[in-house]
Order: sequence, then C-alpha cells, then structure tokens
Amino acid sequence: KQKAEHIFDLIAKFAEYGFNKSHSAAYAYIAYQTAYLKAHYEEYFLSALLTSEKNNTDKIAKYIEECNRLKITVLPPDINDSYQDFAVAKNGNKKVIRFGFGAIKNVGSAAIENIIKTREVGRFESIFDFLKRVDTRKVNKKVMESLIKSGCFDSLHKNRASLMASLESLLEWANRKESKPKNMQSLFGAADNEKDILPKLTEAESMKEADVLKYEKELLGFFVSANPINKYKSIIESIVTTTSNNLSNIFSGNAVLAGIPVSMRKTKTKKKETMAFVKFMDVNGTFEATVFPRLYEKKKELLEDDKLLILTGTIDTTTEKPSVIIQDIFDIDKLENHVKEIELYLDESKTDKLSEIKNILQIHKGDKLLFIRLKTKNAVYTIQTMFYVGVNQLLLNALKHKDVDVRLIFQRSA
Repeated sequence: KQKAEHIFDLIAKFAEYGFNKSHSAAYAYIAYQTAYLKAHYEEYFLSALLTSEKNNTDKIAKYIEECNRLKITVLPPDINDSYQDFAVAKNGNKKVIRFGFGAIKNVGSAAIENIIKTREVGRFESIFDFLKRVDTRKVNKKVMESLIKSGCFDSLHKNRASLMASLESLLEWANRKESKPKNMQSLFGAADNEKDILPKLTEAESMKEADVLKYEKELLGFFVSANPINKYKSIIESIVTTTSNNLSNIFSGNAVLAGIPVSMRKTKTKKKETMAFVKFMDVNGTFEATVFPRLYEKKKELLEDDKLLILTGTIDTTTEKPSVIIQDIFDIDKLENHVKEIELYLDESKTDKLSEIKNILQIHKGDKLLFIRLKTKNAVYTIQTMFYVGVNQLLLNALKHKDVDVRLIFQRSA
C-alpha cells in the first residue's frame, strides 16, 4: 500500500511539472512500478486508482469492470470495514475492495469522522450499539437513511427495509438515551436501566433486488450488489455494435447500444418543444445521448425509469466527447416485439454441430425467421432456413455454449 501511495505521488509530481522527451527514463520507471504494483498488489493498486478517480463516474465504472475481470470483488460500504475512501478489506480469507463512506451521498465529513473515530474503540456489534456510541447530532436521520439504503448495516442486520421502517423509533431511543444525565438515579435510588431496554425492530418484507439496486445507484452512483446489465449479457452481445469505451472509433453509419439512464437534462427548442440530453450507463462506463422532441415525447416514460434500454442512433464525433444522437429506444424486456429476424454465424469447420443446433432451435420455437451465415475461407453464404424461433435468454445462452455467434436484426418501431 505504501508503494502504491508513493508511485501516485510520483506521478502527480511529474504531471505538475510536465513531461518531455528527456523524461523517457521516468516514463519507463513509472511504467515498471505500476506494472509491478498491479501484478503483486492488485487489490491495493486498484483501490488507489478508484480513490484517485472517485469523482469521475466514467473512470470508476471502468476500474470496477477491471476489478470484475481480475475477479476482485468490489463490495458496498460497510459500517465496520469502510473508511473515507476505497480501501482493501477482508471478506473471509479473501481480500476485497470496499466502497468508502465518502462515496455515499448525504454522508458528510463530520459524520464519517465520528463513525471512524468511535469505531477505534471496537467494532459495532448491532444497530443499537452503533446508535448508542455515535453522536446522533452528526449521524442524523438523513445520514442514517443513506447508510441503511447503501448497505452499510447489512453485516449487522440484513433486512434494510426493517431498519428503514424502524428508523424513527431507533433515533427516538438514541436521542432519549443521550439526553439523560449520566448516573441518573431512579426515585428508589437504583440506577436507571431504561437505556438497556432496546426498541423492537419493525418487521418488514426484505427489499426487492430492484429496490436495492435503485438505492445503490442513487446513493453510490453505481450498482454494487449486482449489475442488472449482466442479466442480459447474451442478449446484449447479440445486439450492440458499440459501447461507451469505443464511441470515438465509430465514424459513420448506425450504432446499436444498450444502457440504463442515470441522469437527464431537459431543455426547450425554439418551437417550445421538449428535448433531452441523457447520460446512460453501460457495461464499460457511461455515454451521453441526445433525444430530439418527437422521440422524447414518445419515449419519455422509458427515459425516466431505471430499466436497461436498447438504443439505435448515429455517433456525433463533432463534440469534444463523442455522443449518440438517438433514433429509437425500446425496453429490452420487450425486445421480441422489435426483432425482425435472427442470424446465426457459423464457421464451416463447425458444421458438425448442426444437428445439436437444430435440436436447440426446435425447443425454442417462435415467429422470428432464422438465417444462417455460413463462413468459409473465401466468402460468407446466406442460407434461409424454415425455422421460426423466439428470442429469449435461454436460446441465446444455449447457442453461445455451442460457440455460435448470433445477431438479432430488428425493425424500427412505428
């Protein structure tokens, strides 16, 4: 960890004074050090990277994706394990990276300092122990709501909905406890033990995954417990032609993307019509998109939800950062309504799998005409089959398991 901090300090110094050709040795040294750190201290290295870019949504998404690739788990913040910034922690015998308290919206520095300082005496054992020890003037109701919704108390009490439903009574108990003078005696001279009578937590059904992810995105800016995009991985791979990390490589023609809207800025045109500039999150980061009035009016309800959307459009490279001019939008759960036909790309060396592929297709019958693109050494031949199939995750997963590339061809909605 010390090496990681040292190398980032060194890079900052070079950035401050500038690079030139005479600094080739410094370049080589930094490249060697960063490669060494990533190879031998990858959790600390990526934790430092995440912290250094904690205010850059695109970079955070990129580094979390790199963590996933390296099978390094990034966990939500935890009341006993998190610090101000991203940090390496233990989850069983495995090293993981924890989100820091500083990444949670509505949790200020005064509350964070109080939590960390109070925890120095010992780990919090329960929600009651936490409220009994911290200063509830600093860790107030708004802070507590954000801590609960972002998963900070999951290790103490897994039911976030129950904690939210009990929050008023918990804070009332904590404030009453703090207002009592120490060593207060009862009327009969015995020590008052009211502080030991704990309020009963309100029973509530556990939060649905959709709500858990919604709050994580709202408070952390990312999905941490799970990424809803991964649920549709096979479908996305059969549709998208580009993602947020290679928009600048697309110079002409239509593009197909998949993303979840994370923010939107609406504005009025000269004709007083509403249009929108929307930021989407995809598997690699975020990208900006423009939705003109006619399409916005038809699709505004989709844009105001947290669902994964399929977008078609063109790439605008005239701006400093490439963006998408959207032509059409639809909900991925209603994908089948928009698909016109399905293409399977099959290499001639794998034609021995045709009987297995045929069995898969017969299981997933539907109304979409199937074409086979047979790739040979010299050309690609198009074969129209007599198969009509449905579009679903099971079909795509089964075909992927047979190393068959799939491309969905869809029509523009009316």
